[in-house]
Amino acid sequence: MELTQEEISSLRIGLRKDKDKSNLKYSLKRHAGSIVESIIRRKGHNISKLARTMKISRCTLYNWFEHDNLPFDILIRIGSCIDYDFSTDFPEVFNVHTNQKTEPSYLQNQLTENEKVDFWIRKYILLLEKYNDSLMNKTYSSEHI
Repeated sequence: MELTQEEISSLRIGLRKDKDKSNLKYSLKRHAGSIVESIIRRKGHNISKLARTMKISRCTLYNWFEHDNLPFDILIRIGSCIDYDFSTDFPEVFNVHTNQKTEPSYLQNQLTENEKVDFWIRKYILLLEKYNDSLMNKTYSSEHI
């Protein structure tokens, strides 16, 4: 798919031209997906790594980039992963959620999940080592009898 120079420049600033035959030939409106994508790319983030961090597919991320509007929770998730505050770019979305924190606990929940997994991995390894020691002791004692 080849984009014209005008379409490329409108994507860079987060604006897309939509054809609306009933109204004007072209109307400019904010396109949330394009804005988010341009911020991610401007900050130098890799889309694949971001998708892995968020535990979603790249397709899901690219689908979000196609949406005109993005929900509050998606903006929060992406913002927490790239360390960016979207409240300045989307005040209309964040004003609705003023009683909610703009600093999400998403990463904190993620860390606690990872800590839980690490706990059980360590526990399993310790148990496995004890079992191996007991087998070695049993084998050693049966050989010396």
